[in-house]
Formats: sequence, C-alpha cells, structure tokens
Amino acid sequence: MRIVLCLLLASAAPLSMRADDATPFTLEPQGGIVVPVMIDGTGPHAFLVDTGASHSSISEDLADAVGAVPVARTTVSTPAGDRDCIVVQIGQLAFGPNVATVAATALPAASLRLAGAVAGVLGQDVLADLRYTIDYRRRHIRWADQVNPDAGRSTVLPLAFYDGLPMVELPHGETTLRLVADSGSGGLVLFELPGVPFTGMTLGDPVRVDSFHGTTLARSVRIDRFRVGTSTFRDLPAVLLVRTGAPAHRADGLLPLHLFDRVTFDGPAGRLILG
Repeated sequence: MRIVLCLLLASAAPLSMRADDATPFTLEPQGGIVVPVMIDGTGPHAFLVDTGASHSSISEDLADAVGAVPVARTTVSTPAGDRDCIVVQIGQLAFGPNVATVAATALPAASLRLAGAVAGVLGQDVLADLRYTIDYRRRHIRWADQVNPDAGRSTVLPLAFYDGLPMVELPHGETTLRLVADSGSGGLVLFELPGVPFTGMTLGDPVRVDSFHGTTLARSVRIDRFRVGTSTFRDLPAVLLVRTGAPAHRADGLLPLHLFDRVTFDGPAGRLILG
C-alpha cells in the first residue's frame, strides 16, 4: 500500500481552466490515477493525481531534463519519517485544461516508481481551488465550473483543508474520524494513538507500508462495519499505523477514493460529493 502525506513550503500560481473538459486517466492496480501532463511544452509526462499530497512533486531526472531551477530546500513529513528535499521551479505545468506555475519537490525516480511509471505527482497546490469529478467507471476526470449532486443518489460531505490536506469527518461507532480524502492511497489507513485502540476491528499480521519517502511497519486489520454516507462497507481491509507528532498526521487516517464509483471535489464550496 502506498501512502504519501506531504507538508511543503511552496506555492502555486492561480490555475486557468475551462468548463466541461474531461481528461482520461489510467487506473493503477492500487487505485492510483495517472494523467498526461505537459511541462514547459514538453511531454506528455505521466503524473499521479494525488489528492492526499499537499504539494506537487517531480522526478529529479525530469526536473533536470526540463531545466527546472532549484529554488529552496524543504522537509517532507510522512509516516516513515522526515526527509529533506530540493524544491524546483516549473515554468508551466499543464494537465487537461489547467495551467499552473508551480514549485515542486524533486524526488528520485526510484521513489516515484512505487506509483507505477510516473514522472511526478499533482498535489493540492494545483488542485485545491478546482471543481472536478473523478469518474472511476469511465476512467476520466471532468473539469467543470458547476457541480450539481444528484438528489438522493449522492453523499455530500463538508470538506476542509488542514495543513494543505483535504479532510472529511465521518462518524464511526462512538467517535468521529477525520480522514484525508486521498486518491493516492491504496486502501483505508487509520492512525492509532498509543493506548487508545480503535474498536470494531480484527487485528491481522504486521505489514510493510511503502511511500515515496521511505518504508514503515504497520498492522493489517479488518473493519467490521465502516459507513460513508449512504455506503456501508463490511469486513473492510485496512492498515493501522501508530500516529506520529508531525502536522500531516493530525488526521485519523486516509480514505481511499477508489472505493467509490465517482468522487467530486468542490474546493471553492468546501464539499466532497460521493456518487
């Protein structure tokens, strides 16, 4: 399972976008979404759309090839720990109808191979202000100015950003979980506070969790009953990680979006629409 939680000190220029454009994507075996991206007129390059990453990344090889200029150093926080990275300036990054100038983290190509044959990651620095629908059945992302949920067929959840990560709140038993709405996670991930175990789950064997920035150990679990709006998942496999003190881990876990047929992010209105 791949997990990426990034906290970077970088910024992106506002995006330009046209309504009603659709971008086809490749769906990876673990649920990752890969789209074509143009960088400074070169490409297309395969990039992962990762709503659970606060900022965008690019492979060191591609950064060198397009002449991206190093502008800063930053620390990336993940469940595997912290890592120092170079930030490079990309003159023009284009995906679908969207165009942005962005400062991206440069990562070794070997790290990005965890997501397949990709050369970078599109994070919330270029996604947060957009309205778009990820259609897993039709394998495309539709960009639109107006989003109208189907009455009685959709679950609408309030969406808020913390540390650059999009989060929703879901009732679970006697508590409420705050989860990152994550298109890049291969499965449900829960962060455990030491001495405060989750209820309603069966513990399994230890597992290794790989991310772009390292590896950590976790425990496989199965959730007896997990409800998201009108959808109920039974005997749902998940991974349980010990929560760290890093800001990116203030969430209670990661909600994998490929569990649903269609997901709409409406960042300007602060809502996530499932179905």
